Amino acid sequence: MRPSKALLMILSALFVSGLLITGCRIWWQHPNIEMLAVAWWSLFAACSLATIIDGLNTRCKSAIHVVRRVSANLSLGVRNVVRLQVTNDAPYRIRLKITDSYPSQVRVGHLPRAVTLPPQGEATVDYELYPMARGNASFGPAQLRIESRWRLWEFHQESSEPETVRIFPNFTAIKYFQDLRHDQQLSQLGVHQRQRRGEGSDFRQLREYREGDPLRQVDWKASSRHNRLISREYQDERDQEIVFLLDCGRRMRAKDGELSHFEHALNALLLMSYIALRQGDSVGIMTFAGEHRWLPPVKGPGAINTLLNRVYDVHSSTETSDTRQAAEQLIGRHRKRALVILLTNVTVDDRDDLLESTRLLRDKHLVLVASLREEHLDNTVNTPVTSFDGALAYSGAMQLLEQRRLLLKSLRLRDLYLVDTLAKNLHISLVNKYWELKRGGLI
Repeated sequence: MRPSKALLMILSALFVSGLLITGCRIWWQHPNIEMLAVAWWSLFAACSLATIIDGLNTRCKSAIHVVRRVSANLSLGVRNVVRLQVTNDAPYRIRLKITDSYPSQVRVGHLPRAVTLPPQGEATVDYELYPMARGNASFGPAQLRIESRWRLWEFHQESSEPETVRIFPNFTAIKYFQDLRHDQQLSQLGVHQRQRRGEGSDFRQLREYREGDPLRQVDWKASSRHNRLISREYQDERDQEIVFLLDCGRRMRAKDGELSHFEHALNALLLMSYIALRQGDSVGIMTFAGEHRWLPPVKGPGAINTLLNRVYDVHSSTETSDTRQAAEQLIGRHRKRALVILLTNVTVDDRDDLLESTRLLRDKHLVLVASLREEHLDNTVNTPVTSFDGALAYSGAMQLLEQRRLLLKSLRLRDLYLVDTLAKNLHISLVNKYWELKRGGLI
């Protein structure tokens, strides 16, 4: 409990007026001054009595109830709305200020808020919430600053129950693609489909002939029955396994824009997993360097929720990535042949370790190395040189890119598949490579 601004102003006015009256009594003896002093003391007594009565009347503290309404699952970087339902059980109007005990890993707007509650009424307070980091996030009780009935005191109160929500990677893109047809999904991603050739595909359904369909795909019996051309539609072979080997080391903490390479890699992993699961493939995940998690391959369209729940609170670390140790662990855990996708940031310092780890994986699995290239290197190379410092930066960037090119060339000579792209384009390049391997009959 603390005095309100109104009470402080009243006390200040009484104090100043009391000083003036006391000074007048000392320097100017007059009967009216004595009457003014009596009136001041009467006013002081009335204000003191009103202050005490208003302070003792604390029933409003127990008359306020707050219920928080927030989604249990939030998406990283996406605007969410939290609603606070404030109820007044008292038979008189109550004024208050309200704020929420929101998690440290979110950013909020429009708090605190002033609210006036009618007698035995309610009000809603909505505020915007932007998750800035994945993982579990805990809300504490809502914080209320309630004015007393005569607005002379303010009381602090905590209301609403603490609760924990989960902040997932940005899965709104997956929700959006779920509402599109298969061909629309791929065109939205910028994925380039190639016509299937040869064997190794499963029959899916009959459909009307489309311009560009090969003649061998036409079902002549069905065409004669329907008096129009009917084509057979095929789908890629199912029941293949994909295992992501996700690097959580310190190099994945590099940032291009607001998101780190790790966040871009995680978003690309989830989006490709969604597409692969829709194709009937199984998807598993193993993380290394920092946090070690293992999820054996799961399948089915609903398995994307399993993947989200498994990786939503995984973060990059400051540890050095040991890809050889990760390869040995994966070989020991998963012996069935699969497409192993290593998501990392390739540097020349890791050359020997990377070549050895990919050699171990290649003996058992089909290996795809997806490397994230730092955008500032490309920007430095493409910037015109106008100064000596600019020339030094250009030379250094060119040297790093050349070393990187030679390392990637060494990987290609070992019959490995590669994706080398900027972090923001990883999801498109990764899905394109997936379709290339799948339509080529390699997975």
